[in-house]
Amino acid sequence: MYSDLDRARQGWDRIKDDLRALERSAVSEPDDADRREAMLHLTRLRAYIALGRVNELERTGHAHKACEGPPHNRLF
Repeated sequence: MYSDLDRARQGWDRIKDDLRALERSAVSEPDDADRREAMLHLTRLRAYIALGRVNELERTGHAHKACEGPPHNRLF
């Protein structure tokens, strides 16, 4: 079972790959240039959010463990 941190890293890797592919793509029509710029902007925002998610999970200790069962620390 994957931990939250593993899933966040996988998402970050996917978005980085998408961004690289989009940056390498060529524009054939003038109207496509505007669409491409909008897609680049959106993908960069998604990458920034994904990286922030990874960084935040790395700061927490429990993110490195898979969630396989119920929590053991209950307040009664």
